[in-house]
Amino acid sequence: MKNIPYIGNGAYCYANSTSMLLSSIGENVSPSIIEVLTGVGLGASLKRKGGFLYFNNQTLLPDLGITKALEILGFDSKMEVFDSSDQDPFKKLKKDLKKSVAVLGPLDMVYLAYNPRHKYLRGADHFVLAYRMEDDIVYLHDPAGFPHVFISTNDLKEAWKAERVSYRKGYYRYITNPKRKEKLTQDEIYKRTIDFFKSIYQDGERNSNPDIWLIGQDAIAQTAERVESENISEDELGHFIYFALPLGAKRALDFASFFDQRHAELASIKRQQAERFGHAHTYALSKKWSSLSKALKKLGKLEQEFRDTLLEVS
Repeated sequence: MKNIPYIGNGAYCYANSTSMLLSSIGENVSPSIIEVLTGVGLGASLKRKGGFLYFNNQTLLPDLGITKALEILGFDSKMEVFDSSDQDPFKKLKKDLKKSVAVLGPLDMVYLAYNPRHKYLRGADHFVLAYRMEDDIVYLHDPAGFPHVFISTNDLKEAWKAERVSYRKGYYRYITNPKRKEKLTQDEIYKRTIDFFKSIYQDGERNSNPDIWLIGQDAIAQTAERVESENISEDELGHFIYFALPLGAKRALDFASFFDQRHAELASIKRQQAERFGHAHTYALSKKWSSLSKALKKLGKLEQEFRDTLLEVS
């Protein structure tokens, strides 16, 4: 099949915010490259008890992926995180915003009142770029389609607690003050990225508690079996059609583009994944459970194939 590039929207909130962060110092790096370099879209994970299937590694959090992507690209940055929700992050944030913009997150979108759908987004995680603070107002670029919006510190604090975001570690986390420390060749960036990707799989497999987590092909296959028996809730279906499947397709295409000039086999696997993600989304929306199950099983096989091929790269 001819490679048809996809140009359009995707749930790339932290990649978009990080791209804006770098643009603030005159460094233009596309969100698609940042998304790939975070490594967050690699693998698959499922909590055995009541969890939804995510197409990512359960040991790598988006905010840590951001710092790793910046490191791979040759940047230093400053990360702030608070131990308690009782602490006040705004004195430090205001001071930092006088020197640099900042990526804030994760946030709980239900408190982002400038978003007309915020009431329906309880527990949905999100990242934004803050660029100014005046009195009790913080000014933002929100990559979900809302440039130059503002929010009260009271509402932002509730969102920033992220108490319904399962992967949150600490409170009021933000990344700011990026600085280039190294000028790297594309070969050097690629080598760092491959080493990082390998570590994602190896560390995830080493550090996952099998009593709690299913990972990789096993996680996808277990979900496919439930779907085939039509054992899927409306919440889980919503997770698939609004988030996991369309996001998985876009991520897979961006991984394919990253590998195009370096490893044709990995690029091909990712393009096959992207197509299966898109088909699975269409089947899920029309509730064609048998077809959705088959598409998920194929995704599982491709995930295993990608993992095995990646770990053999020298």
